[in-house]
Amino acid sequence: MRNGYQNLHTHTTFCDGRLSAEDMIKAAIQRGGDSLGFSEHSFVPFDPDWSMSLEDTPKYINEINRLKGKYEGRIEVFLGLEMDYFTDALPEGLDYVLGVSHHVEKNGKFITVDGSAEHIMQVCHEHFEGDYYSMAERYFATISNLVQKTKADIVGHFDLIAKRNIDSCMFDEMHPRYVDAAIDAMESVLKHCTLFEINTGAMQRLNKPEPYPSVYLLKELQKRGGEVIISSDSHSAESLFFKFDEMRELAKACGFKYAKRLTKDGFIDEKL
Repeated sequence: MRNGYQNLHTHTTFCDGRLSAEDMIKAAIQRGGDSLGFSEHSFVPFDPDWSMSLEDTPKYINEINRLKGKYEGRIEVFLGLEMDYFTDALPEGLDYVLGVSHHVEKNGKFITVDGSAEHIMQVCHEHFEGDYYSMAERYFATISNLVQKTKADIVGHFDLIAKRNIDSCMFDEMHPRYVDAAIDAMESVLKHCTLFEINTGAMQRLNKPEPYPSVYLLKELQKRGGEVIISSDSHSAESLFFKFDEMRELAKACGFKYAKRLTKDGFIDEKL
């Protein structure tokens, strides 16, 4: 029988979240969670506004470990990190690592793919001559090496570059160049890590109709033996466990029989 909700993609005031770690734990308990993993953004030196500082990283680790003990028996707490491709060093003592990239690099410049639609359009024209598929190819080429670079246990928001592409306002996600780049990256990643998150963060914050990865990419992932875990990329109490029941049904519709769940003994299968 399935236990309460688990979310392993959670942010707090240590980076760009709205609440303290303890307040997020209290909110998770109130919303039917029996397990919560914290995954603050690792420090990115060229874009520090939303990432956790180097000075705060040991404070974060100590605080989550403190809360593990304080809330033992009420909710299981895990210490993770959203490890960015462009972060240099991985801290020790983590329970899991969520591997991501928020940028691409071109000609020595680091270009975010996680901005507003207007910003994405601007940087695409500045750095890729307005060719969104070239930008997507560069992004997915980065993702191809994600696991080797970040030591990820979970692949986070795999197709983040499509975050603001609501109603295909910038590019066609079924264009052969986009699909080929995404599938090539997926196949490269699967050689090293099979677990991808189904992430509802943009659904909650932007009313995006699909999670990351998209439904099409989830079906392709299932065909290739990938596995899934459901998360909400939560930055607030109201986003915890957002549409988790719907995502379980979506995963089943895409052909998955199980979703993963982290326990103190490692990841286990949870029947959908």
